[in-house]
Amino acid sequence: MKRLVGWVVAVVALVVVAVVADRVTVRAAENGAVTAFEQQADDVAGAQIDIRGFPFLTQLVAGELDHVTGSADTASFGGYAVSDVQVDARGVGTSEPYTIASGTASGVIAASSLQDVVREQSGLDVELATDGDVLAVGTAVLGLDLTVDVVPRVAGPGTLAVDVQAVRTPVGVVSVDDLPSGIAGALGGLRVPLDLPEGVALESVAVAEDGVRVGVSGTDVAAGSLVAS
Repeated sequence: MKRLVGWVVAVVALVVVAVVADRVTVRAAENGAVTAFEQQADDVAGAQIDIRGFPFLTQLVAGELDHVTGSADTASFGGYAVSDVQVDARGVGTSEPYTIASGTASGVIAASSLQDVVREQSGLDVELATDGDVLAVGTAVLGLDLTVDVVPRVAGPGTLAVDVQAVRTPVGVVSVDDLPSGIAGALGGLRVPLDLPEGVALESVAVAEDGVRVGVSGTDVAAGSLVAS
């Protein structure tokens, strides 16, 4: 009986050691991945990576991580500075080019960045801010202050567009049809291109507190191309 108990204790101890070693290894891998990521992309701050699944070592030997999630306070993606970045990846290769079988990501493009695009495309001197679930585009026409409420939408795999919803003036709301043709045409045809890597497509857009949250999905994407975007 004592011998049996001794074997059980030994097995339990080995399991505990294996689990601890696995967790220590995965934490080291996560920290190393964050360091490498931040070194390759200078504009990344506050990055965190979480390698899911157990055991980690068997995934490492197989050359593919089942499930990896990550986040960053700030980064660059699609040609714009983004904040509150969230990433969920499946089937992540452990060697170059670190291909991601499938995944989703989202981040907030600042209203100030979108304002620059609106100014460039419309030729209007506008101020852009978020207002609930719409973007409020402020401008002046013939000395009259206007606020044009626009709603963002997906216009293509790599393009964000806006639709004019309402026009507010100091004397009340006016019909979009009553806008000067130049204003209506300039704001109604706005497109915000995203420089997305191959295999990644825009899936969703929504007004957030400080800008527009864009969501993308991708398949068979090289991780390096995401950093470069």
